[in-house]
Amino acid sequence: MAEPDTFPDQNPNALAGENDIEIDRVAGIVSTAKTYIASLHTGDSMLSLEERAPRALEKFLDTLGTLCPNQETAPERIRWTAAASQSMHDFLEALRTADRAEPGCIPAAVLARAGAEAVRWNLVNRHATRAGIWSWLGELFASSYGEETQRVQGTGETVGREYLRAIAYHAAALDQQTLKAGFAIARLIALLLSNFSLTREHVKGAFYGVDVAQRAIPARQKEPASFAGWWFVTGEAADKLSDIHADLARGQVPVGLEAVDAGDLRAAATHLRRLWSPRPPLRRYRRFPINARLCVVRGYEQAMNLLNDDAMEGVAVGMGAWHITDMSRGGIGAVTPRNIKVNVPVAGDLVAYCPEEGTQWHIGVVRRLRTTKSHIEIGIATLSDNPELMRVDDGRQPRELCACDPVRPGVAIRLLAPIGALEGEHPVFVVKESEIYKLCPVGDVLKGKSFDLRVYQVA
Repeated sequence: MAEPDTFPDQNPNALAGENDIEIDRVAGIVSTAKTYIASLHTGDSMLSLEERAPRALEKFLDTLGTLCPNQETAPERIRWTAAASQSMHDFLEALRTADRAEPGCIPAAVLARAGAEAVRWNLVNRHATRAGIWSWLGELFASSYGEETQRVQGTGETVGREYLRAIAYHAAALDQQTLKAGFAIARLIALLLSNFSLTREHVKGAFYGVDVAQRAIPARQKEPASFAGWWFVTGEAADKLSDIHADLARGQVPVGLEAVDAGDLRAAATHLRRLWSPRPPLRRYRRFPINARLCVVRGYEQAMNLLNDDAMEGVAVGMGAWHITDMSRGGIGAVTPRNIKVNVPVAGDLVAYCPEEGTQWHIGVVRRLRTTKSHIEIGIATLSDNPELMRVDDGRQPRELCACDPVRPGVAIRLLAPIGALEGEHPVFVVKESEIYKLCPVGDVLKGKSFDLRVYQVA
């Protein structure tokens, strides 16, 4: 049987962005996976299984890129990424089953590559990667490199290269990116594999460690001196990302990335360089563990309605659905059981939240969403711990908008508004306590999912 170039009865290049066709994209992922998995078991192929497996895997991954939605919405992303993640796990299990039936028939590096892609698509799907996958990848890695090995680089078709790919995916915050940006990040990671390394000794600028002996999941290490394991080193990759970013700014696209949107590549290079530089972003505020319930309400209109209503009545909405895990001046983390029926926000959503027994609603943006077998976890970055609705007049019509900061002469404040309400370069006026304040826009409008945010200078 010849290897398929696309999935049956569909041309992925012809699929558009309409909702009814998005269902075909999802069906296409499932159908393509089944076709390529079936090709692994073809006995009359001119190619051996050792040759068929990597070809089928690469073709399936290429098809995922072709089927990526052009216009991403939250419901479409959920359906699409769920199909991609499950299909990748099915592909991995088919490879592992074939290898168990005939040990050695599939190169260990190909198995590790499939495992790395399973990690990737779990993250894109905003699910915690199954611990069993990391345990199995760690077993492959430990079987390939003995105790005498002190350093492993991502060169050649090796298990080490694919293990590094998996760790890079894990350290790339793929769950916080759009699908298009995620594909650009994955392409850059593939280009940078030879610049990654794993070392047994801590290197300055290495922040992720993995305890291969315990087959553990990679994790950021706060105290390097107390960690005994392998370190993920990204210094060379960060340097190369700087060069790539400079080339992209001059209109020069790296070889092999010509088909990727230049804007997506620039954003991906900026994102990875920021994460993997010798001085990666650190939390500005200390986190404190708290055991308390939390009310979370998603959406601009719903949040503004709460600010209009009596606080105590508003707090009763959804009380008990979420539990706080940690809190800081900059945000809050919370979890809820998966079997609880709540309106779960997604990354990028504007939310209002209030701890139990509180009467003050806070406004924030969901930065992190992660699903495990038992729980849903969110991380919310606080925009304002004292939001205030104000009547704002732009000379055309007065609007009630949300000020994230106190209005005082000479300071900059942030205004939240419905989409499109803060466009233009004209000043706006606010009346507060019989005083009229002139607010001049500073910078561009920041676009959110259900809101716009802009900075204004108070005259």
